[in-house]
Amino acid sequence: MDTSLEHMHAEEHAHEEMTPQIRARRARAGVLMLVISDALSVISLLAGAGYLSALNTEGQFKIKGDFAPAFTPGLLIMIGLVLSGVAYFLWERRARQADGKGQPFFLWLSVILMLVVGVGETWLGAALKYGGPNITIDAYQSVQLFIVWFTAVHLLLAAAIGILLGGRVLRGRIAGHPFIPEVTGYWWYYTIIASLILWLFGLFL
Repeated sequence: MDTSLEHMHAEEHAHEEMTPQIRARRARAGVLMLVISDALSVISLLAGAGYLSALNTEGQFKIKGDFAPAFTPGLLIMIGLVLSGVAYFLWERRARQADGKGQPFFLWLSVILMLVVGVGETWLGAALKYGGPNITIDAYQSVQLFIVWFTAVHLLLAAAIGILLGGRVLRGRIAGHPFIPEVTGYWWYYTIIASLILWLFGLFL
């Protein structure tokens, strides 16, 4: 029993003495692994849909009457995403230089934009009236639905992460941890880039 307690105390002490450099490296590695694994899903989606489109020997992948999601709402969503990325970058750069203080306005602006575009993408997916009574959703429509909902989930997830980060900022819990804005930015920027690529792919599919 005493040995177990001593071991637990030793582990806690070792964790407390973990250098900021080690914590930063672990955080970067964890988020980068998440980004890479998710990027593989995006690549698989692009490769699969591209293959089906190229293999469309009988003209059944995209049939008469099929349509892509509305262009204008999609364009507005992508513009909002880019602005969210710019706002996050402005906050992140200052936060890393000022030990977590930065300009909260830019952080909250980036979060609000991400939330708005996430809701907009969700609305865009709900507005796609594919199928119907006795009508089967074809391959092209399935791909478009998957792209829209895949993107919507990622945007809303990024918005939730941004809200949690904002809570830490308000409580002053990122002071001394400049890697937190950095590693959160990895996922933020990845979400924006992946969404832009998927939107362009769906547009020209």
